[in-house]
Amino acid sequence: MDPIEEMDIRGDSTFVMMLEAQARGHRVDYALMPSLHLEGDRPGARVQRAEVRREIGDHFSLGNVEDAWLDEYDAVFMRKDPPFDTDFHLATLILDMTRRDRTVLVNEPRALRDFNEKLSALRWSRFMPPTIATADRARIRSFLNENGTCIVKPLVNAGGEGIIRLEPNDKNTGSVLDLLTLFGKRMIEAQKFVPDVTKGDKRILLVNGEPIGAINRVPAKDDHRANMHVGGRAEAVGLDDRDREICDALGPSLRENGLALVGIDVIGGFLTEINVTSPTGLQELASFDGVHGERILLDWLEDRLAGR
Repeated sequence: MDPIEEMDIRGDSTFVMMLEAQARGHRVDYALMPSLHLEGDRPGARVQRAEVRREIGDHFSLGNVEDAWLDEYDAVFMRKDPPFDTDFHLATLILDMTRRDRTVLVNEPRALRDFNEKLSALRWSRFMPPTIATADRARIRSFLNENGTCIVKPLVNAGGEGIIRLEPNDKNTGSVLDLLTLFGKRMIEAQKFVPDVTKGDKRILLVNGEPIGAINRVPAKDDHRANMHVGGRAEAVGLDDRDREICDALGPSLRENGLALVGIDVIGGFLTEINVTSPTGLQELASFDGVHGERILLDWLEDRLAGR
């Protein structure tokens, strides 16, 4: 995960997962991505036993640093936030060496590599607004001319980082595309703008492919991004028929690929992203609907382990 001292325990989903596991009597160990190692074909990590508590400014205690083999754990959670860079990729390769007959990985490292959070949604493009992914700036300009106002964004970031809204005939278009594509060397995504984002960007949480609830993230008045990291406001929202249709379509593939916890983003009835690395929203869902996703996730995990 990311450094535990940087957690905002008022909204962090990893925190409540740790809190719930601890409350059930499980030992919770903490590690950063660079602490992973591989000896032969056996993956391990330098870990510290963690105790967490809901006290702002004093929310954790850590034990001594120890060496541990990953296959000695019942489960290993990968909760490192993007960017999905070379270090993240290498970490998933090490995690992938863990024996599945001993350890459950949440989420599966193979799926973390295969399900790019922007590109994977295009497997279900029938639910999406018009979208392209390319490094070709001329192709993006043609797409902008055809679709009008669009959102352009990097493929490996999170939390609203690098997302830009481009208007027709925007004189910044050339500079923005040069910057995001590294002058045509890096692929980005362009997506037709969905005006209903002003009403909110719905985050639907799924456990083992089944929707457990949703929150609505409303952008600040001076921003087009609804991400809570950049000032979006969370509010209660239910699932409608369109949401369930999308979830029904995605669910079997998420289960098949070992994506135990996923957050999909739906704006105005359109699927825009599938978040698999460190989806958030558990605390907001609990405060609005009384649905504790961390309990549902731990129930699923314990049931899976009991079946072994």
